[in-house]
Amino acid sequence: MESKTQAGAVQEIRPKAVSQRSVFLGGMVLLVPILVYFWVFSRYAINVPKFEDHILKTFLFNLEKADSFRDKVYEFFRQHNEHRIVYDRLITWLDYNLTGKLNYIHLMVVGSLSLVALLVVFVRALRKANAPVWMALPVSLLLFNLSHWENMFWGMAALQNFTVVALAIAAFYELAFKNRVSWVAILLAVVATITSGNGLLIWPVGLVLIFLRQDYVGVLRWLAALAVTFRLYFLSYQKPPGNPADQGTLLDQIHGWFLFNGASAEAFPIQNFMLTCLILGIMIVGLAAWTGFSTLWQRFRGIKLSPWQLFFLGGVAFLVGTGLVVAFNRVGFGLGTLTTSRYKIYSLTLLAFLFSFWIANASPSRRFLTAVLASGFSLLIAFFSYTTYLDETINLRNYLATMQFNWTYTQNRPVSTIDAQTREWVDNAPAFYDAQLSALYQESKPAAVIRLDTLFKANNEFVIRVDSFPTLGIRDQGAYLIARSPRRIYLFPTRQNLSGSRKRWIKPAATFGSGFTAQFLEAELEAGTYNLQILAVGPNSEWRFYNTGRQVVSTGKPLESFKKNW
Repeated sequence: MESKTQAGAVQEIRPKAVSQRSVFLGGMVLLVPILVYFWVFSRYAINVPKFEDHILKTFLFNLEKADSFRDKVYEFFRQHNEHRIVYDRLITWLDYNLTGKLNYIHLMVVGSLSLVALLVVFVRALRKANAPVWMALPVSLLLFNLSHWENMFWGMAALQNFTVVALAIAAFYELAFKNRVSWVAILLAVVATITSGNGLLIWPVGLVLIFLRQDYVGVLRWLAALAVTFRLYFLSYQKPPGNPADQGTLLDQIHGWFLFNGASAEAFPIQNFMLTCLILGIMIVGLAAWTGFSTLWQRFRGIKLSPWQLFFLGGVAFLVGTGLVVAFNRVGFGLGTLTTSRYKIYSLTLLAFLFSFWIANASPSRRFLTAVLASGFSLLIAFFSYTTYLDETINLRNYLATMQFNWTYTQNRPVSTIDAQTREWVDNAPAFYDAQLSALYQESKPAAVIRLDTLFKANNEFVIRVDSFPTLGIRDQGAYLIARSPRRIYLFPTRQNLSGSRKRWIKPAATFGSGFTAQFLEAELEAGTYNLQILAVGPNSEWRFYNTGRQVVSTGKPLESFKKNW
């Protein structure tokens, strides 16, 4: 009897141990794409504000000058385009107060951590369907890759675009897998709404889900929260002035919508990526619509929907609905805008939903094969993203580093002219020019000469091309353009030409070929005549200067500012 009792105890413990080991190993599998993502992030992230990031310094200034508690609250909720970016501002305020400085890399990291939270939601949903943890690998591969390069390295964009998706999907998880409408679901919906404007879509989509569950008490609770949230969101709301007046034809908008949903296909090594994105977008929308309408038809026949079906309907409706809104409002900027990197989170998450839904609903005999095929397709996107978007990542890093130089050194000597208030808020990022800054201001003439193959001005923009110049590296190395006048110097990045070799699709070091182009606006220069030089930064950070013998003249006329509400 005693031995039988002991054997029984062992048999009860072993399945639990196997389960824990399976969870651990599955977690390690999911961790690989995350580690690759953050390793690449650590190499190319730079603590320099991009575009609207500068407005966060204005927020800190306004918050400091606000006299009353009401005025301080207003600064958090102040309208930004069509959004209430409370979350962005809250993280900014916390970062500044906890660390003593505003660090844009911190904002990028916090934004990227939202992707980790989003992955956790998918893992939990798949576990509800008794799928092993490793079967969330397609989701991990789709969420953590360089397709997101623009959001990855842009503080405000990471906080807004990644977080609103994570919050929305988490809200639908709460609505689908919990027995009643919880305050957690409502809180997630509220926070998503004050993170990005498309968070408003959670409310009508969530209402439909609750109706499908026939939770009429939950409907009342959700409607009450919806009414309060919408009232506060649109309090003193003004239509943003920045959207194009020409919104294109209906055909353009539908075309743009498909491009938006299929934007993840740009990662593939296919020259006509717009066609690839269009085809994938049509396929994704078609499959999502077929699955969604089949599910709704099942409900109308009186068959109760499973939590996974509700989760799928909510997530897909939010993602596809966001695409409709973006296509309608942004197609006037051009169809290419709909495939831009900062929107790819929606296409990739939509793919993650389709793959996860198929895995969750596959029969036990087909589930393994379904997960493997989904992982294979996702791996292709993730793998090629690191070569397809490497040039954009490097160009952005170099652009931000040189822009920091130009607003820091505004005299003909290597002395910072940044005002005291800005220095209190933000530290300059370490850059490739720090160690040899004085060399830029030496009067001696470079002995080497390089001939520009092209130099012209079009639409108030100078364009420079050199057809023969070696590839020096894939980070800070490469050619930079110097515009020098007696009053000051400017530093501009160049775009190294892409290699024509097919090796570049699988080998990052083969990304670039010979030659480069440089483009900069006349408005970026103060009035004056500028001698053009080339600075070559070598693999070991060695510098070499080249004279071009060419000049450009700037009138110093500023660009016409576009209308904005921030």
